[in-house]
Amino acid sequence: MPNFIQFNQVSRWFESASVRFDALKNIDLHIEQGEHVAIVGKSGSGKSTLLNMLTGIDHPSQGTVRINSTDVHTLNESRLAKWRGENVGIVFQFFQLIPTLSIRENLLLAMDFVGSIPANERNNRAEALLAQVGILQHADKLPAALSGGEQQRAAIARALANDPPILVADEPTGNLDSKTTEAIQRLFADLVKNGKTVIVVTHENIFNSEYSRIISLSDGAVVSDRKN
Repeated sequence: MPNFIQFNQVSRWFESASVRFDALKNIDLHIEQGEHVAIVGKSGSGKSTLLNMLTGIDHPSQGTVRINSTDVHTLNESRLAKWRGENVGIVFQFFQLIPTLSIRENLLLAMDFVGSIPANERNNRAEALLAQVGILQHADKLPAALSGGEQQRAAIARALANDPPILVADEPTGNLDSKTTEAIQRLFADLVKNGKTVIVVTHENIFNSEYSRIISLSDGAVVSDRKN
């Protein structure tokens, strides 16, 4: 299977008048379609910067980021927004649901923004996704009425709204209890079985987990890359 995500000699540094900070150093990383990847490392190791490269939120100072034949780092902001909406679903630690919209409306807005799902199919798709993550009964509630675990399920459904091939999650269980964390991890594993590529930045215990690959970062460099 061809490399689906390719980081080739990717470095990212930040400079002030007299100091340069290297957040990423010469990252060579190839991820295949359908992998379930955990990215681990201490705070400041470069995990979030790596994720920002993958999603196009940030660009490398040096090197190339190619995802499914697209050189993401070369796209302008308007093309990047469209590409991201169609190709990458992002799940945040703090959910980032719009508090004044119902859960259903949060999903519909994501579909409206990208426009890849026909308008007459969007409501049925929103309901199907909410059923998939187990919270259809909360579709018309505001986010504040849901528990943390339920809000994270809603955030995952929203990330899947436009059927992206890649799901990226930044500390998605950092604020959840252990039982809910296990449920979210099972949900990610099910998505992988259904063909998604899932990449998770996590501090959680990943031993005996369902990740197919564990990438460890330290001081901006890959220090370990092993397959389970």
